Amino acid sequence: MVAGHEAGALLRPHSDSFTGYPERVTGRLAELARSLPPAVRPSALGLVRRPGKRLRSTLLAACAGFGDPDPDRLVRLGAVVELLHMASLLHDDVIDRAATRRGAPAAHTVIGAEAASLAGLACFALAGTEAAVLGDGVSRVVADTAAALAAGEMLDVERAFDVELSVADYLELVQRKTGDLFRLTCLLGAAEADVPAEDAERLARVGTAHGAAFQILDDCLDFDPAAGAAGKPTGNDHLLGLFGAPIVLALPQDATGDLAPLLLRPALDAADLARIRALVVGLGGLAAAKDTARDLHRQAMDALAELPAGSARDRLADIIRLPRWAES
Repeated sequence: MVAGHEAGALLRPHSDSFTGYPERVTGRLAELARSLPPAVRPSALGLVRRPGKRLRSTLLAACAGFGDPDPDRLVRLGAVVELLHMASLLHDDVIDRAATRRGAPAAHTVIGAEAASLAGLACFALAGTEAAVLGDGVSRVVADTAAALAAGEMLDVERAFDVELSVADYLELVQRKTGDLFRLTCLLGAAEADVPAEDAERLARVGTAHGAAFQILDDCLDFDPAAGAAGKPTGNDHLLGLFGAPIVLALPQDATGDLAPLLLRPALDAADLARIRALVVGLGGLAAAKDTARDLHRQAMDALAELPAGSARDRLADIIRLPRWAES
């Protein structure tokens, strides 16, 4: 999965449509964020100025690379998917009570949970406004995806501390919170490339499988020292009962019944978190989660293999490749 500094390099060689693309998306996001009310503007601008990987807009542009897209529309579409992602980050941090985001204080720690939630809603609204300018078809699929993201956030809260959460229910949550946005990203790129319907569906399959794999690997960061935690604060999800793939997959294997009561303790200290990690790894939860992510990655690559060979396909394969720590 492509790192942030590589995004522009992967796109630049293709055509004028991609010249300075990540920077242009950031510029459009800043322009849109500056139009927000003063109470929520700094939170949105803070995320714009700390862009992270820009993975979704980069993926969109790579899918559009199967055709000859309009550069200005491509930038605005990139802004749409990044706004949806920004909205989900702002809401996630409120729900997760995260202290930091991208190396800076999370918005809710600065302006409060209510204002941060409003900033997230404002980003959703901006995405809808920008999508409406791009056409009814874009507006409709963006609205559907925003609804799926909101439903995913609600499911996340509803299923907190559910030690009987099934793998199927967990994967449904992943699909709503992550897979649907990646699917939208690939479909918007496919539409701009004007590819045949069957290729658009293949690209959508790439996005769906890649998005789910991406989320599962994110869940693994707390448990795999080789991942280096990617600068992400660890332990928050356990404390809030938001159990990721390694825990969900470990719980059914726990014949001793030690893990569930530990997860349900009213307060967890550093020793408890270390014990949870040891149990999850020992029960095979981490290995099973990585296996699941690798299987999803294979599904994405299988769909990709059905697309026309060439530089566009190669570029997309580079973007969705697994990080080294997840390969074994």
